[in-house]
Amino acid sequence: MNNKPMIQQGWLRALLFVLLGFPLTFVIGFGIDIIANGMYGNDFAAASVDISAFLKDYIIKNIAIIFIVWLFRIWIDNETFYSLGFEWKGHQLDAWTGLFGALLVLFVGSLILVINKNLYFTNVFFNFSDFTSGIILFISIAFVEEIVFRGYLLNNLLQSMNQWWALIITAAVFTIMHIQNYQSNILSVTNIFIAGLVLGINYIYTKNLWFSVFFHFGWNFFQGSVLGYPISGINVGSGIMQQSLNGAERLTGGDFGFEGSIFCTSLLAFMLIIFSWRFNSNKINTVKEEI
Repeated sequence: MNNKPMIQQGWLRALLFVLLGFPLTFVIGFGIDIIANGMYGNDFAAASVDISAFLKDYIIKNIAIIFIVWLFRIWIDNETFYSLGFEWKGHQLDAWTGLFGALLVLFVGSLILVINKNLYFTNVFFNFSDFTSGIILFISIAFVEEIVFRGYLLNNLLQSMNQWWALIITAAVFTIMHIQNYQSNILSVTNIFIAGLVLGINYIYTKNLWFSVFFHFGWNFFQGSVLGYPISGINVGSGIMQQSLNGAERLTGGDFGFEGSIFCTSLLAFMLIIFSWRFNSNKINTVKEEI
């Protein structure tokens, strides 16, 4: 059986996916909106949005990108979709490390803001519909974005270049895809880039997606549905915690959410160093055991 990919260079497969996959997804999403609504309405940024509507819109429009990844993986890469990194056995600890790592950053960052009197939690309100929709939405976002950016793009780039360059390029593409978000600025763009590095740091050592999926879900869900921050400039549904911000936007993140805060920058950078050390140590120990 011939297992050679149709295109030998991994970087070229990744580039082809960016040039074809993303535009095709946009065109399909545009077509869906035209057929369903008679217009293209994709602005969920300027005000708080209904989370159920956002969930429906997101899932419908992103079925296409998963289908395109599947096509590329089967026909261009000549690999299985599962080989993107879905092996669970042996990666449970990495997955839970991702989830609790995200929670730790959000907890410490929010605590700093509270102590600094930049953040006040004013009320507690539980909306069952928003809460369950948030779980489904943020699981969907985590899987879709991790399959695309880490599972496909980073996977292919790792076959063609140094792992750190592959990680940096993937994080840059991830950032570019978020740069048009509402209230985006230099600080928020920097934070999303660092977040892209954090999300990919486990993958360059393990080729497994569970760390990044759990981190991504935990980051979005607890930031928005629990703590009540906007997420990358989008205020989706109502969080359990109702909050009020006070002070400079570089400290609080403002309307962009915690991802626009300088405290987020330092905490994510710290987590990147810790995760890099941990996963690299795991790889070294695994190699020694095999020898």
